[in-house]
Amino acid sequence: MFLKNKNKQAPAADKNANKGVRPQTNFDEKWKVLQDGFDSLIDFLDSDQKRPFDYDSYANLYNTVYNLCTQKVDTGKLAGGPTELLYDRYKKCISQYLTDRVVPSLKEKQGEILLTEAVKRWRDHNIVVRYMVKLFNYLDRYYTKHSNRDSLKDVGLKCYQYLVYESIKKDMAQALLDKVLKERNGEGIDRSMMKDGVNLFIEMGLNSLSAYEKDFEALLFTDTSAFYKREAASWIVTDSCPEYMRKAEDRLNQEQGRAQAYLHTTTESQLIKRVEAELITDQQNHLLDMENSGFTPLLKDYKTEDLSRMYRLFKRIGNQKPMAERMRDYVRQEGMNVVEAYQEKDMSENCSAYIETLLNLQEKYSKLVNVEFEKDNLFLEALKDAFTSFVNTDLESETRKTKTSTAELLSTYCDTIMKSTDKVGEDKLEDLLERIVHLFGYIDDKDMFQEYYRRQLSKRLLVASRSNHDAERSLIAKLKMRCGASFTSKLEGMIKDKSLSEDLQNNFAEFVDSSKKKLEIDFTPQVLTTGFWPAFKIDQLTIPEEFQSCLSSFKEFYDKRTESRSLKWVHSMGTCQVLAKYEDGNKDLLMSTYQACVLLLFNQTTDLPAQDIQKALQLPFEDVKKNLLSLCVSKQANILKKTGNAKKVEPTDAFSVNEEFKNKNRRIKIPNLVLKISKEEVQDINNTTQEDRKHAIEAAIVRLMKARKKMDHQTLVMDCSKQLMTHFVPDPKVIKRRIEDLISREYLERDSKQTNVYNYLA
Repeated sequence: MFLKNKNKQAPAADKNANKGVRPQTNFDEKWKVLQDGFDSLIDFLDSDQKRPFDYDSYANLYNTVYNLCTQKVDTGKLAGGPTELLYDRYKKCISQYLTDRVVPSLKEKQGEILLTEAVKRWRDHNIVVRYMVKLFNYLDRYYTKHSNRDSLKDVGLKCYQYLVYESIKKDMAQALLDKVLKERNGEGIDRSMMKDGVNLFIEMGLNSLSAYEKDFEALLFTDTSAFYKREAASWIVTDSCPEYMRKAEDRLNQEQGRAQAYLHTTTESQLIKRVEAELITDQQNHLLDMENSGFTPLLKDYKTEDLSRMYRLFKRIGNQKPMAERMRDYVRQEGMNVVEAYQEKDMSENCSAYIETLLNLQEKYSKLVNVEFEKDNLFLEALKDAFTSFVNTDLESETRKTKTSTAELLSTYCDTIMKSTDKVGEDKLEDLLERIVHLFGYIDDKDMFQEYYRRQLSKRLLVASRSNHDAERSLIAKLKMRCGASFTSKLEGMIKDKSLSEDLQNNFAEFVDSSKKKLEIDFTPQVLTTGFWPAFKIDQLTIPEEFQSCLSSFKEFYDKRTESRSLKWVHSMGTCQVLAKYEDGNKDLLMSTYQACVLLLFNQTTDLPAQDIQKALQLPFEDVKKNLLSLCVSKQANILKKTGNAKKVEPTDAFSVNEEFKNKNRRIKIPNLVLKISKEEVQDINNTTQEDRKHAIEAAIVRLMKARKKMDHQTLVMDCSKQLMTHFVPDPKVIKRRIEDLISREYLERDSKQTNVYNYLA
C-alpha cells in the first residue's frame, strides 16, 4: 500500500514542476517584427504622416527590443548572443537602407540637384537614426555601454559616413563652393540649405571638425584667396583708393555675414584673414601711395571718412605703422611750411596769427587722431614727433637779425588772451586754454616759456588795467597738471600775493582812518614776495612830494605788522591815474609811475630839457628817453610836445605841455612801455633760464648719485635727462660740465678703477 501510494504521487509532482518553465523567444521571429517596423519608418519618410508609429505599435516595437535583451532567446544556428545579434542587425539594417535607398538617389547627381537631394537624404537619415535609437534604447543603455562598442547614434553616423559621405563629399563640397561663388557674385541663394549642407560636413567628423576642415573648409579657403586675389588685381587698376577701400570693406562685411549665416564659428576669423590678406595686406603700399587718391592726397584734402576707413582696414591686419609714418611726415612738412611762412614777418605784429595757425593745425590733426584713428598710440606718437620737430624750430629772420622761439611767442599769445578774456565766452576760453596747454606740451624749453610767462603775468597783475584772476588760475592749474607742482609754484605764489595785497590794502585803509592821517592821493600798495616774482629793477627815483606821505604812511603801517621784513619799492611796475585839466574839459590819464613823475614836473614849469628831467628824477637817461617819447609820439596820447627830431631824444631837447591836446574820451590810456618784453629783458630771460638750468642739472645729478652712490657716465646722463625732461631737454655736454664742476667741488669723485664711473661723496 505504501509503495503504491508513493508511485501515484510522482506524476502529480512532475506536472507542477513544469509549470515554472518559460517558452524560449525566437530571435528571427522577433526580428521580423522589428524589420517590419523599420520598413514602416522608411515608408514614413516619403509620406504625409505626422509620425511613423501609433502608440501601440511603438510600444510593441520597444518591448520587442526589451524582451530580446532581457529574456532567454532561441538564436538557432546564429552565432553570438541575442544582444550582440540585435546590435549587428541594427547596423546591417541601417547599412542596407543606405545602400538600397540613399546611395542610388545621389548617384551621378551634381551641383544644386546633388546639394538639395543630399540635404534631404541627410535629414531623412537623422530621422531614421533618431527613431531607431529610441526603439533600441534599452540595447543602447546596457549592451553598448558595457561592451565598449559605438553608440547606436554613432553607428548610424559611421554607416552614413563610409557608405554615402565618402562617395559624395567632393561633389558636395563643390556644390557648396559654387553656391558661395554665386552669392559673392551677387546672386541670391538659400542660406538655410547651405547651413544644412555645411552641417553635414561638420557632423561627419564625429565630435571633431576633421572632416569639415579637410573636405570643405580647406577648399573654401583656397577658393576665397583666389577669388579675392582676382578682385584686388582688378580694383587696384580701375578704382581710386577710396573706391577700392569701400569695396574692400563691403566685401569683408559680406564675408563676415556669410560666415555667421552658415559656416562653423571657427571658420569666420580664418576666412576673414584670407580676405584681408588679399584685399589689404598685399595691396597696402599701392593704396597708401596711389597717385591723386592715396593717403597723402586724402590727408591733404582732409577726407576724414576715407581716412577713417583706411585706418580700420589697416588695423584689421595689425599694420597701421606705414600710415602713421606718412601722417608724421606730412604734418611735419605742413608745420615747417608755416614756420617758413612766418620767418621774415614781424612777430611783434604777427605773434597771434602764428600761434593761432599752430593751434588750428594742432586741433585739426588731434581731432583726426582722436576720432578717425581712435587715439591709436602709433598716431599719437607720430603726431607728437611731427609737432615737436617744427614747434621747437625758432623763427629766424635774416633781414631783421632776430631769433624768436615758440616758447616766447606762446607766452606772448597767452598774455594777449589774458588781457582780453572779456571778449571770449567762458566755455570758449576754457577750450582755448586746453588747446594752448596741449601745444605747450610739444615745447622742449618749457622752462623758457615759464620764465616769459612769469614776467608777463607780473605785468598783467601789477600794471595792466584788467586781469582775469580766474582765467589765470585755470591756465596755471592746467600747466600744473602737465608739468607738476614745482613748475607752477612761483606762478601760484604771484596770484596768492595779489589776493593778499587786496586784504592788506583794506587793512591799510583802516590804519589811515584810525590814525587820522590824510593822504593827498588814493594810494593802493601791493606787497610782493621776492621769491615768487621776477627780479625787478630797483631804482633811485626821486619821488614827488605828492607821493611821499603815502609811502611813509604805508611803511609805518607795515613795520608795525612785521619786524623781520623790509620793503623795497619797485616804482617801475607802478601805475597812476593823473587828472589833467584842459580847456575842453578834464581828462583822466592812466599811465605808469615813471610817466606820472615826468608829467608832475610840469606843474612847476612850462618847459623842461630832457637832461633837467633826468636830473630831477634821478633815473637812467635811457629810461627817461623812453618815457618822454611815450608821452609825445602817440597820436592818441601826445600829452607833451618836443623840439628836435620827433623820434629821438637828445639831452638838450626841450619838452612842454601840449595845450592843444584833444581826445573825445574822458579816460585816456597812455602806452605803458613796461607791458612789452624789451630786447634787454629777452636777453635777461635767456640768461636767467640758462643759470636756472645749471642749478636744476646739478640738483638732479646729486639726487641720483645720493640714491645710488655709484653710476657710470652714460647712465647718469640718461637718468638726469629723464628727470628734467618735463621742464627742458638738457644738453649732454652741459650735463658733463656740471658733473666736472661737482667733482671739483667734491660732491663726486671718479672711481679709481673705472674712469667712466662716479662715486658719491657724502
